[in-house]
Amino acid sequence: MSEFMPPEVVDGTLDILGRPTDHEQAASPDVEAVLGKPARGFGEWVERFAAAYGG
Repeated sequence: MSEFMPPEVVDGTLDILGRPTDHEQAASPDVEAVLGKPARGFGEWVERFAAAYGG
C-alpha cells in the first residue's frame, strides 16, 4: 500500500483492518493437498502475472 498511498492513509487503513499476524500470512497446508503442489508466495505471483495487469 505504501507505494500508492501516503503513510497516514496506510496507517489509518491498517488501524481499521488490523495488521496480519505471521499465522495469517502463512499459506495453509491445505493448498498443497488440494492443488497437489506447494503454495507459492505472493511476490512470485506478482512476477508471474504483472504483465496481465499492465506491469
